[in-house]
Amino acid sequence: MARRSDEREAARAEYMARKKKGGEVNLRQLADDLHLKYDTVRRWKSKDAWDAPAGRKPGGQPGNQNAVGNSGGGAPAGNLNAEKDGAYSRIFFDKLTPAEQDAFDTAPRDGVEALRHEMGLLKLRELKILDKIKEYEDMNQDTLITSSVLDMRVPGKTGKGGKKEDGKVQTMGMYSRDTPFARILKLQDALYKTQGRIAAVAGALRAAEEADRRMELEKQRLELLRIRATGEVPEDGDRDGLVHD
Repeated sequence: MARRSDEREAARAEYMARKKKGGEVNLRQLADDLHLKYDTVRRWKSKDAWDAPAGRKPGGQPGNQNAVGNSGGGAPAGNLNAEKDGAYSRIFFDKLTPAEQDAFDTAPRDGVEALRHEMGLLKLRELKILDKIKEYEDMNQDTLITSSVLDMRVPGKTGKGGKKEDGKVQTMGMYSRDTPFARILKLQDALYKTQGRIAAVAGALRAAEEADRRMELEKQRLELLRIRATGEVPEDGDRDGLVHD
């Protein structure tokens, strides 16, 4: 549950940062960038009043009961209410597990390397989706696959020590099931989105690699101009790779 709260606050912080830079924010693009569902981000924006006027008086409104039971002294430890700008705050990083922190620390920072890293993850996701589609295609199409289960049980009795027991008598069960074909349709939708992202990353990667090549050629050109102007000839090892007119 704490992780969900972090994502919610991070989404709000990123929204505010983008709004501060450019005014209108594309919620769908924001959701895609943060790997969240659009409907979830839209619901958070509405419930948390992300567009509330900046001059609104802090604290609850008259008659508000939000603070009932709070002994004072500010928000609980770890609360992210005070975060205003930036999707990744110090508090957010403090909540990362060692494995999550390691993943962040080892993530590529260079533009080209980051794009290559993302491409690798996307291709892996594409492969997994294709494998899953093949699995459902091989199933008997009359098979029903349980998606979710909701059990309604008789409330349990209070046992020793005031601990309430779980209900033991099931009165109603609600089951949601899919056919293999329905699962395939959902996976195909995810596949189209993944392949669309792959195409976008491929284009960005080509542009980034071309920019790096042009930058390297420009450095070599400037070095040649420096040599001609100063007459200083570099060592043999430094001359390798220089562009000659």
